[in-house]
Formats: sequence, C-alpha cells, structure tokens
Amino acid sequence: MEEKRPYCVFSFLFGTRTGFAILFAGGILLFAILAFVMEKRTHKMYVDRGPKSEDEEDSFWD
Repeated sequence: MEEKRPYCVFSFLFGTRTGFAILFAGGILLFAILAFVMEKRTHKMYVDRGPKSEDEEDSFWD
C-alpha cells in the first residue's frame, strides 16, 4: 500500500483538473514569492539617491 502513495499523488496532480489547477496556482504563487524576495533584495542593494541636482545631466549615454 505504501508503494502506491506517490503514484496516487502524481496521478491526482497530473490526471485531474483540480490537481492541475493546484499545480498552476502553486507555480504562480511560487514565482510571486520569488519576485517579491528578489525585489526586496534589489531595493536594499540599489538605494534611491533622491532627486538629481541641477548639475547632473539627464542623458542616456553618460
């Protein structure tokens, strides 16, 4: 009986609409959490320096 348990889980996840919906929602949730964490790390690394002074040029090609 214990050997069939993983097969039942995969059969549910990939063989039913509900299982596929759970996989889909779980994937979206996973990527949303990863994006949030990475955004927080990036925000800490690149701190906003405030408004530019008039001496600074606003050109794309520095």
